[in-house]
Amino acid sequence: MRLFKPEVDKLRARNDVDGLVKALDDTSAEVRIKAAYALGKIGDSRAVEPLIRALDDTAPEVRTAATYALGEIGDTRAVCHLRAS
Repeated sequence: MRLFKPEVDKLRARNDVDGLVKALDDTSAEVRIKAAYALGKIGDSRAVEPLIRALDDTAPEVRTAATYALGEIGDTRAVCHLRAS
């Protein structure tokens, strides 16, 4: 049982990369999607590895959001993973 749903908008407003990375593992695809897009907007390279892992998410919308976010961040570590997806 989940006690609370991450408030992605508040995490984004605080540029809370760590909180948004944790939200990428939430049980709700909606939360994971919003977290990925928010990480892309922040553009912090600490999010690259977690976003690369999100490329394997079961929800196609999360994979799309992770792809977008990695493109926004522009870190070369993502290139080979994006080519493979």
